Amino acid sequence: MDKVPAGDAVVLGYELVGSGPEGVIVFNDWLADCTSWKPMHLYLDKEAFTYAFVDIRGYGRSIDIPGAHTSTQAALDAFAVADALGWERFHIIGFSMTGMVVERMVLIDPARIKSEIAVGPVSAKAVKMSPERRAFFESTLVDDDAVRELASRITDHRLTKEWSEHKLMLARTTRDHAAVREYLDMWTLDDFSAEIAAARPETPLLVVAGEWDQESFLEEDLKQAFMVWHPNAELVVIRNCGHCPMQETPIYLTTLVEAFMRRHASPAPAGE
Repeated sequence: MDKVPAGDAVVLGYELVGSGPEGVIVFNDWLADCTSWKPMHLYLDKEAFTYAFVDIRGYGRSIDIPGAHTSTQAALDAFAVADALGWERFHIIGFSMTGMVVERMVLIDPARIKSEIAVGPVSAKAVKMSPERRAFFESTLVDDDAVRELASRITDHRLTKEWSEHKLMLARTTRDHAAVREYLDMWTLDDFSAEIAAARPETPLLVVAGEWDQESFLEEDLKQAFMVWHPNAELVVIRNCGHCPMQETPIYLTTLVEAFMRRHASPAPAGE
């Protein structure tokens, strides 16, 4: 596939963790900026990897960057981050809605991607919703109780009320309201699955599902999307976990993703 011109791409806001030779771009989800990944920071291999926790436009460190709120724009911006860091080839990790962003990246320039990881991801076919379900998600934009309910739903109503309060805090303090509304359209309406199906990207892909996640994100849903389109894909289900393993099971998720990335890392220079 031809590269998409990157004339309007910008270097997004990001936080660097680690100083290793393997670069990793990590994205935020719909409910929050990259603060969601903080519980994993303690356990990351900082000698093997350098992680860039990237907030897409409208979130966290990029909350005031104007422009399109689409998977293509976020993908192009992420390549701009990699260029700024001097990374020719690197790993990418998408979470929830940014599963669509990492899919865009392997369409735009697969040669630059060493491995792709999608955690509780929205696939390229988007999440098709009934009018009632979409109305609920729209209500979370203004209704605090709806956010609390969403936080409970994505963990099968198994976690404490403090969990829901924490997710509400992040939703209200790390996102731009207008951007969030447009990203909702992205991950529920922007179906580019035909492009992925035609391309059949050979990039190594790890899909991570949570046993307690909600409809559209469960093992069978992900098998019928990612595992059909990607010839080099693997799927792992984390038991006793919902939609947010970086918060619910941070040590185990770190172990999974780093083991996968090590398998697809650049060979060590001769003599090391």
